[in-house]
Amino acid sequence: MSNFGVMYRYECKKLINKKIVWISFVICVAVIIFSQVIQMVGGYYVDGKFIDTNYNLYKDSKRYDEALSGREINQSLIEETIAAYRKIPENPDMHYTSSDEYWKYARPYSSIFNFISSTTRMKTSEIIESWQPSEEDLYAKRQIWLASLWEDSRLSEGEKDFWQERESQITTPYVFQANEGYSRILTSFQTVGFFELMFIAICLSGIFSDEHTRKTDQLILSSPLGKTKLYLAKITAGISFAAISTIIVFTITSVIILCIYGAGGYHAIFQFIYAGNSDPITCGQAVIIAYGNMVITVAIVSIFVMVLSEMLHSNIAALAVSTVLLILPMFFSVPAQYRVLSQIWDWYPWGYLAPWNVFGNYTISIFGHYLTPWQAVPMIYFVLCVIIAAIGKPIYERFQVSGR
Repeated sequence: MSNFGVMYRYECKKLINKKIVWISFVICVAVIIFSQVIQMVGGYYVDGKFIDTNYNLYKDSKRYDEALSGREINQSLIEETIAAYRKIPENPDMHYTSSDEYWKYARPYSSIFNFISSTTRMKTSEIIESWQPSEEDLYAKRQIWLASLWEDSRLSEGEKDFWQERESQITTPYVFQANEGYSRILTSFQTVGFFELMFIAICLSGIFSDEHTRKTDQLILSSPLGKTKLYLAKITAGISFAAISTIIVFTITSVIILCIYGAGGYHAIFQFIYAGNSDPITCGQAVIIAYGNMVITVAIVSIFVMVLSEMLHSNIAALAVSTVLLILPMFFSVPAQYRVLSQIWDWYPWGYLAPWNVFGNYTISIFGHYLTPWQAVPMIYFVLCVIIAAIGKPIYERFQVSGR
């Protein structure tokens, strides 16, 4: 075991000492930070009219949301919200946010109004002009919308019953809590995932192929420690590197976002961020679950990249293939009518890292018990990790015997 530890530390040291690792890491983190800070820069315009700076608008939103925090979204608050929005004068030639009445009366209730809109799926004009404010109707419309989502996703009756049971665990009326920080972290999830997968591909595509290219493989394998231990040391070092880098990037992203937008709202229900989900979890728990799934995802991608580089004997080729696999989901999707293919595509490692996939409605049934995507996918990826690593081992050993 001590020999393995020496080789493991050696492989980790080789990775850390690569300039490309540090350059890629700095670029990755800089882009993520920039994507957050830039949202505070500049001004907000409506119909060409300057309203205020983004920073001032954010401060106002935070103040309004904190004033509403702790209140139930019940009949009283719903009526207050709609009454405030109905003070906006009708003007078909202008967007309703252009009016002074919106900023004076309606804006303090914008988070509640947006929740009503996303939950009922009614148009803004319909809510303001004709909807009769009703707590009962609000939550009833949510159930109708969820049922249509489940139907569109081609869920089985068992899956529908499962999600309905999960939905029943969420207490109504909902209690509003300011959750901008956690909302921003989840909004950034796909961006962080994209750059992290690209970072892993760049850094690990040479962990095997570099030895063949530099013709140092035979020298390294002249050690009596054996090929199996060296292979496992490389794989373990690559997985560790991928997992730790993901945790570091997540920590940096979270600290920056929570410092800017505040850390309140950990216990707010997840439906304030993702209205179409029925998991009885909080916003804070959702963040932990999402980024926990990211760690598992980068693990399987790291093993795939390393084994691919050994098969192709080229870090450039492995990087090219990994890049294609990463950008593929941007151009293709599988309609829900092809249920099995759609589910496989949503859980495809390079496309899985999006909130609507991690917290999607597709499930897997095991002995009558349904697992959500964030429960099932890590288990599937773990099995795939073992299989891919097992496939790579004989490929690595055979090349060394007959390569030169």
